[in-house]
Amino acid sequence: MRKGAAAFFPLHLHTKSWVSTSRKQYRMSDTVGIIADIAQEANRIIDAANAEGIPLRLLGGLAIYFQCPGAASVERLQRKYNDLDFAALSKWGTKTRALFKTFNALHGHQRLLFWDEQHERQIDIFIDRMQMCHIIDFRSRLQLDQRTLSLPDLLLTKLQIIEINEKDIIDVIALFYDHDITSNEQGKHADYIAGLTANDWGLQKTLEINLKKTQAFAKEHDFPTYVPERIEALLAVMEARPKSLAWKARAIVGERVRWYELPEEAR
Repeated sequence: MRKGAAAFFPLHLHTKSWVSTSRKQYRMSDTVGIIADIAQEANRIIDAANAEGIPLRLLGGLAIYFQCPGAASVERLQRKYNDLDFAALSKWGTKTRALFKTFNALHGHQRLLFWDEQHERQIDIFIDRMQMCHIIDFRSRLQLDQRTLSLPDLLLTKLQIIEINEKDIIDVIALFYDHDITSNEQGKHADYIAGLTANDWGLQKTLEINLKKTQAFAKEHDFPTYVPERIEALLAVMEARPKSLAWKARAIVGERVRWYELPEEAR
């Protein structure tokens, strides 16, 4: 059984291990329960949220590890996971904060940030949307999967990074390695992604850049031929989708105006 799949534990956030990452750091009251193994800790937190009826879903590299067997079994796709990233809904904000006992006041509406001092890792909770280089709104899609964001949303959270690095590219390849593009939520859901990019020239531009980088990386490192083929299929669906008037107007401006944000890393 894959690491992290077997052990589920109740959540007890009452130790001096969790420290708020707001400008002034506060320690929480004494607790037990934080697990060193990051995959088991992610499962523990999700189970605790489910027990409280709180919709909380994992995203980021660890979520892709949970969704992609190749991330554990294929050496070239294996990597270390340092932080925990979750998605939550603002209407559950009070219960979500209570689950972790404190939150980052500087990003209280969009992100909650915590620091596991004992294991030196960060928990980042995105509220309603990921607002980074582009905005990925998951309010209507949070509960499509039981433990993580849906596969197409996981893909979008990686591809929206304008300064994508090799770690992120490996995560994207893992998704294409294990999942074909289909017309339902069990695949990349190319139609859903194309629907977003057909209304947002900037998002399409960034996704095209990063998909082509990933495609080139997959070919250069001799991943199975179906990986770049699946990437090409997604690019084709995005290209074929009729574009909105707003998309066409923004396309006229093109790269003369920056089409993405460069968010500062919150710590």
